[in-house]
Formats: sequence, structure tokens, C-alpha cells
Amino acid sequence: MKKHLLLALGLFVIWVLPASQTFGAVEHTAQDDYEKSIEAVVRHKHFYKAGKFELGVVAGVMPYDSLINHYMAGGRLTWHLADHFGWEIADLQKTFPSLTSFSTDLVSSKGISNLQTVRIGALASTNFIISPLYGKIRFFGRQVLYYDIYLVLGGGMAHTEVLQLSASGTNQPVTQSILKSGFDPMFDFGFGFKVFTNDAMSVLIDMRDYVIDSKIYGGNSLKSNFSVYVGLSFFLPFFG
Repeated sequence: MKKHLLLALGLFVIWVLPASQTFGAVEHTAQDDYEKSIEAVVRHKHFYKAGKFELGVVAGVMPYDSLINHYMAGGRLTWHLADHFGWEIADLQKTFPSLTSFSTDLVSSKGISNLQTVRIGALASTNFIISPLYGKIRFFGRQVLYYDIYLVLGGGMAHTEVLQLSASGTNQPVTQSILKSGFDPMFDFGFGFKVFTNDAMSVLIDMRDYVIDSKIYGGNSLKSNFSVYVGLSFFLPFFG
């Protein structure tokens, strides 16, 4: 009886234990080594940005300027130094400004003789980017979307015009004149949300505030220009 028990135990040790170790092993990949080297908290991330260039095409609006409608279209070029840090080499925006009905109605109805405001023609900045948060969302079964949340901080120049609106009296036509035109210094900051659609492209939404130092009413003044953008970005080379 003891011999039979010893034989069964021997067979268990020889066959069963090695098999359990084989089935319990996790496949080791090059991605595991890379994630270990960068001390990634979330493993098996699908899109790594380190060493890649990103070209973005965006359109935006400044929703809180009651005197001037500013619509923007432009592009961005980013170099990702690491997976969580990057340099936005250029953020270039062309604006399409127009007077709001509020500003013309205000000047005409009140007979204002000197209303000054800053009209933006173009924006150019360079920024430091931090991507501290990333993850994935699952929709309806196996559909998984990967996303990044990022912060931007930098500075640049804005091409501006100081616009003067005036009316000769109450309910009179509004005339406008340009008091100054040129480039003004600015700094900008903001944050955004990026969703990766495939190995080459992502969809983005971000919000930035361009704070411009312009001379208005005879003195320099900082003016906030909060902007909202939507766009597409393309990665070179592709992920993979």
C-alpha cells in the first residue's frame, strides 16, 4: 500500500507540478521590458509617444469676448521627448475676427466716442507639454478607446490691432479706426484630452488661455483670451 502511495506521489511531482507552472506562466515580451525600464504604473499601454513627432490640425473659437468674434484655424508640431513629456515646437493660429453686434449696438445706442479693444490677427507660441494621465475606456463589448490628458505651458507673440469704435451721437453710425498694429508678447497655458483612434491618428479637444500684453488706452494691459479647440493629430512614425 505504501509503495502505491509513494508511486502516485512521485507521478504527481513529475507530471502535475511542472504542468501547473507552465500554465501559470505569463508570456514575457519586449513591451514588458520597456515598461519596466520606464517604471510604467499602468502596464500594456497601447500607444507610446516617446521619440515621435505629432502634427496637429485644429480649429477654435474664443467664446468669452463680447466685443470681437475670434475664430481660429491652424496647426501644431510636437516632438515627444519621452512618453510623458514633450515640446510643442510651434502652435500657429490664424484668426478671423469680426465685430459683434453687441459692440456696435452699445457704441451706437450710448453715443460712445472712444471704445478701444484688441483685435487679434495671428498667434504663434511654443510650449512645454506634460502628459501625466492616460488610460483606456471600454464601450459596448470589446470596443476600447485609449486616451491621454495633457497640460501645456509656454509663450510667444501675437499680431494685434488696437481698434477704436466711436459714434458722433446717440443712435448714430459706428466708425472704426486702427490706433496701433504690431506684435505683442504673450504667455499661454491650458489642458486637453486626446483619444487615439488608430496607430496613426488621434482626436483632440483642448482649452488654452492666451494672455497678451497690449497697449490700450495709453497704457499696457494684460488681456485673457480663453480659447477652445477641436482637431486631429497625426503621429510620425506610426505607433507599432
